[in-house]
Amino acid sequence: MWTEEHRQWDTVDYSSLKDGSAFPKEFMWGVATASHQIEGGNTNNWSAFEPRSKSQQLSGDACDHWNRREEDVTLIKELGVSHYRFSIEWSRIEPQEGHYDSKAIQWYSDLVDELLIQGIQPMATLHHFTQPLWWDERGGFEKEENITGWVNFCSMMFEHLSDRVEWWCTINEPAVYATMGYVLGEFPPGVRSFKRVRKVSLNLMRAHARCYRTLKAMKNGDKCQIGLVKNINIFDPYRRWNPLHWMQAKILDGMFNQCWLKALRTGKFKPPSALFSKRIEGLRGSSDFIGVNYYTHLLTTPFMPTKVEIDPLIRPWEQRTDFRYPMYAEGLRRAFDMVTNLKIPILVTENGVADDDDDMRPEHIRRHLLITSEAIADGIDVRGFYHWSLMDNFEWAEGYDQRFGLYHVEFETQKRTLKESGHEYAAIVKAHTTPQLVIMAGGLGTRLGEMSEKTPKSLIEVNGKPMLHHILDWAKTQGCMNALVLTGHLGEQFEGITHPGMALTFHQEKEPLGTGGALWNAKELLEQRFLLVWGDDWHPIEYKPLIELHHSADAPLTMTVTQAHDSKNLRHENGRLMLYDKHSESSETLNGYEAGTSIVEKSTVLKYGHSGKWSWEETVYSALSGEAAVHLDDTAFWDMGTPERLALFEKFLKDTSV
Repeated sequence: MWTEEHRQWDTVDYSSLKDGSAFPKEFMWGVATASHQIEGGNTNNWSAFEPRSKSQQLSGDACDHWNRREEDVTLIKELGVSHYRFSIEWSRIEPQEGHYDSKAIQWYSDLVDELLIQGIQPMATLHHFTQPLWWDERGGFEKEENITGWVNFCSMMFEHLSDRVEWWCTINEPAVYATMGYVLGEFPPGVRSFKRVRKVSLNLMRAHARCYRTLKAMKNGDKCQIGLVKNINIFDPYRRWNPLHWMQAKILDGMFNQCWLKALRTGKFKPPSALFSKRIEGLRGSSDFIGVNYYTHLLTTPFMPTKVEIDPLIRPWEQRTDFRYPMYAEGLRRAFDMVTNLKIPILVTENGVADDDDDMRPEHIRRHLLITSEAIADGIDVRGFYHWSLMDNFEWAEGYDQRFGLYHVEFETQKRTLKESGHEYAAIVKAHTTPQLVIMAGGLGTRLGEMSEKTPKSLIEVNGKPMLHHILDWAKTQGCMNALVLTGHLGEQFEGITHPGMALTFHQEKEPLGTGGALWNAKELLEQRFLLVWGDDWHPIEYKPLIELHHSADAPLTMTVTQAHDSKNLRHENGRLMLYDKHSESSETLNGYEAGTSIVEKSTVLKYGHSGKWSWEETVYSALSGEAAVHLDDTAFWDMGTPERLALFEKFLKDTSV
């Protein structure tokens, strides 16, 4: 546990972060914030404490997120991330005991809807250091009887949002809340009392357990993922030869890390500085995942400072952050190792750095993501990474003096500007994100009879849902978050369609334009590189090999070709398309069949496209003879073009429970 690794970071190869090979396709890429730090205008225990805080700065308007929600959701979207962690401000929901503000509840509901429209999955945190004044005045977490009030708030928000929010954090950093508020006195209530910290710690774990069990018993509880967020601080002896330094490291690790983690495993909790453990009903196994917040390690001696403003000890080669603690990415792996015996998925729910001029943050991101990718490669179940923070904000006792954001915020004007580190994070995310999916969904059919005379084949139900949703289901497993659906001239039939976890954009034509005309008509919505599929085909291939081949082939288009189909419509040689002929009656010169999934450069559409009605296949495939790359994959695909094929596909889905 206390092997203090230090790497030569200037010799490390980061290429896997940029070529998209470091993380699995389903990895959760996110950013995180907390309500009081960004919303502005809050009245709670923190706003009351601010005049007595270290900085004495007032949160005031903060980032004015409450009034700039739509703008900030756009900022998240522009980073390309798939997940967003936010906290719900209890003092807004229940400003007075028993009085619930329906407008505030609706605000958070609207936030969730806006995120989902953009293909961003929300993660809600129910307690992130703040609570209403009326509850605080009753003693807050110092009194066990108060827990019911907080759980009632949690239940209300779960009832309103759990149909759309899958991921829930109960309490953020309980050890930090207890230590900073009741040992170091830097957070409210700003006292130093080991007796009170023991009470608060015990009740925090009681509250977490009760919240978890309550929400799990509610509607949607079984399908939601609910967990505790634990800040992991690595403690290392300053002098590794000194047994007193080792003893101090072990004591602090036990109080800050181990007692909390052990409680989740055993159901018995020994609060910091307590002599005995207490069994807490429902605590054992009360997390579906563990949220890991990681920032640094601390070097311990028996004479460590107990005031935050005194610089902590660092190794001579370590670099201090603006917060004065060292950048120590190696500790993130040690944090993972520490929580693995919980045997539940791990999410990095916070990781970032205080860096005013953004000269350290790009490297900080690279180091911590590389450490995370190595842990995954070693078999540790790390599912996601949420960078702290989306934007500069009110940093608790430090006020506005510490900046953690990927976006710079000019607080006087509220202008947001993406930093170099934001570009770096977005580039790594993009390298690991599947390109835009474009679905030719507007085609009608004659061979299916009446069912497709006026209804696009992509909307015909197969095994209980439209073909379009089967396509989107598969694409989502491949990491697609963003789909452009070309609806043809019957776009009104697609109104109201959504798909969980994906951002859908629909584009309609005034008249039938054919496959090529549909793409040209939507050219302003196409990304620079996109996956092209047909709305009446279900083609469950792995996208990653296709994308990798496209990269290496440096082709204007790479199509998937099967050699196992009954008929043939093309000829390929040496990995290139040589001839495409869908009307040929003789297959002697043909050796493959277009399987329906391609990856296309937008420049190809612009080069060969034109207005009016035309065929993408017959125009572009012929023009790219010798240039288009071929990805061979004999995965069976399902074309619902005839009643017989439709019946076979439905039988397949039922037999395989897809």
